[in-house]
Amino acid sequence: MDMADPGMSMYFLAVLTLDGYLLAPRRARFSLTYDTYETWSLLLPRSGAFAFEVSGAPPGVARFGDIVICPPGGTLRRKMQTPVSFFHARFSTELEPPVGCRRVRDLDRLRADLSMLEATDGHADLVAAHVVTDLVLMTLRAHHDAPADELVERATAYIHDHFAVPDLSLGGLATVLGISPAQLSRRFRAVHGVTPVLYLRRLRIRKARELLVETDDTLQAVAERCGYRSAFYLSRVFSNHTGQSPSQYRLANRV
Repeated sequence: MDMADPGMSMYFLAVLTLDGYLLAPRRARFSLTYDTYETWSLLLPRSGAFAFEVSGAPPGVARFGDIVICPPGGTLRRKMQTPVSFFHARFSTELEPPVGCRRVRDLDRLRADLSMLEATDGHADLVAAHVVTDLVLMTLRAHHDAPADELVERATAYIHDHFAVPDLSLGGLATVLGISPAQLSRRFRAVHGVTPVLYLRRLRIRKARELLVETDDTLQAVAERCGYRSAFYLSRVFSNHTGQSPSQYRLANRV
């Protein structure tokens, strides 16, 4: 795993103890709608989306790239909005991870962490402890690096909730938020490193990838679920973004 600071990663391993974990396959509902833990806990979707409420933090909807953390003694409520595969862990630590939901920027690193859990055939607990350590490290970095901008948080949530609407545009989003498109782009880029338009496109392509691999939907159906009116337009955008056509991607990634 690519660790930016080996010394820091070893420090984290020394102060985090894994109490339990679950790598769950895709399912339609959680076994429990809420729970209260004596230790820290984290929950993240590998695919799909779930609504959550955490004691001491704003509620929201988590998708791949989001990590939800609940503090010791806190209550974590969750409800699937779509079928979800997820990773859940309980751990003890001397650190203070950020409570609530944090979105990590390095999605490839997150995928690598989850792949390690799937691939391990020995020393599973040690591998899981290493993965949870890295997840906590990523949430702390995301919390530290992200500038506080409530308007951008609202914009990001709106994009995630409405990405399937074909008419979603920078101008429309700016109107909803009561700000000019230029100001919105500037502030959004300061937080996410990309414009709202590019963020939306990447989100739609990520959703298309999930649907191509996890469903037998036609390309037209995938397009409509991702905010595109036609399979032709989705195919053009998808090919430009990934270097593969949707059919090539589906064939290469189906198991």
